[in-house]
Amino acid sequence: MSHLDPDTIALIALGESALPSDIEHVRGCLPCQGELDELTAVAASARAISSEDRPVVAPAQIWDRIEAELTTDSRTIPAPVTPQVHRKSRGMFALAASVGILIGGLGTYTVVASNSANPSPTLVAQAALEPLRDVTEPAVASVQQIDGREVLYVQTSGLPATDGFYEVWLLAPDSSNMISVGMLDASEGGKFPLPAGIDLAAFPVVDISLERFDGDVTHSTDSILRGTLTI
Repeated sequence: MSHLDPDTIALIALGESALPSDIEHVRGCLPCQGELDELTAVAASARAISSEDRPVVAPAQIWDRIEAELTTDSRTIPAPVTPQVHRKSRGMFALAASVGILIGGLGTYTVVASNSANPSPTLVAQAALEPLRDVTEPAVASVQQIDGREVLYVQTSGLPATDGFYEVWLLAPDSSNMISVGMLDASEGGKFPLPAGIDLAAFPVVDISLERFDGDVTHSTDSILRGTLTI
């Protein structure tokens, strides 16, 4: 049985859009599920970084010691070793690079987005998400078209702390079919580019579920918020 490319799994872990066929594969493939859980945990940790976690400038004596060590060891140059890139390390590298871009490029993205040729997005649909349990405040979801691409925005507040994570889904009216669109930041909400060609009339229900890091990428059936898009 073939597996998803590690870069694809890394993008899914970051909450980026993915092909429905890739989502279905992950749901039925235990190795890919396990890899997705690991990378999702890394992404969640990266998003939890605060200003107190920012690196500080090392004291001057540290650099002096490093320079001294390099000077001492410069006479012994080891033979080159051919790197062995394994599947998981490649996926982790892709995720680390993406997380680095995500964290380091937030300010750049804001400037670029505000100066784009089409700064005014078009509202496609919107919904009020009503609490189902453990939440006292409703949330808001909207789909906007930006540069020809539909993007789902979710704004939440007051979600309870959890040792798992929150996931955003688009459901059919009878919940017989669903699409995962990404992991939700409980404190800031989220922005989720939707798969090209998705029919919002067929998937009008926005659902936020509480999920666990258990290797199962299917819906937990533990819904926290839900609402229907008005198109």
